Amino acid sequence: MDDKPVGLFPKIMAALVLLFLMAPLIVIILASFSPTALVVFPPKGFSLEWYLRIFSSSTNFVSGFINSIQIAVAATAVDVFLGVTASLAVSRYSFKGRDGLVAFFTSPMYVPSITFAFVLLQIFSAIGSIPGGLRIFLGHLVIVLPYILRNTLAVLSTFNWTLEDAASSLGANPLQVFFKVTLPLIKPGVIAGALLSFLYSFDEAVLGSLLSSPKFITLPIRIMNYMEFSFDPTLAAISTVLILFSFTAILLLERFLGLDMFVK
Repeated sequence: MDDKPVGLFPKIMAALVLLFLMAPLIVIILASFSPTALVVFPPKGFSLEWYLRIFSSSTNFVSGFINSIQIAVAATAVDVFLGVTASLAVSRYSFKGRDGLVAFFTSPMYVPSITFAFVLLQIFSAIGSIPGGLRIFLGHLVIVLPYILRNTLAVLSTFNWTLEDAASSLGANPLQVFFKVTLPLIKPGVIAGALLSFLYSFDEAVLGSLLSSPKFITLPIRIMNYMEFSFDPTLAAISTVLILFSFTAILLLERFLGLDMFVK
């Protein structure tokens, strides 16, 4: 059956939707080069002053960025291990309460972040003497796990388990079976889940606002604190940097890990 050519109306609608999605980003990027202290669009000139202010000690954006990266990488790395092993267990084996276990693992997706953050705050306050960085890490460890679990389960739903049995019958031990057979086949789901988890953890602000300490503050909280006292193109500049950071991360993943596998 031959593919029918796309009509003019769908093309126009697709272009309008794309423009609607891209317009805020374009406005932010252009406003970041404004020479004035007011956020105006279009900018009345060109200046890199606000990008230089990102690295000044008065904004503390650099320390917040480092803290956010540390939490996002650590939480994603631990949850990749936990999420993949849990997904393999509930997919390969049939046992009583399996569906309930999956629902329990994915429940943080359906609980409001502010509610979860308040509960964690009460628990950590009762325990006491827990550093802010560790509190945020433990919170992120829970809230990003469902993204890795669900994406891995989606790939495992069509996984051919006889391939593992065939590898074992040929003399491969369990570790060899996992790294040479199972992991390459489920890699698209793991990568997709890890990417979503990393981005969600990096941008998360609700948990950070309640669980952070004066010594450990993530970038979203730094930005929110900065907005309380001033609203200048520095915010547009840091937003532009984050847009480029996310875009670069996706390009690197595509280049070295092949994201086209799970896009297909």
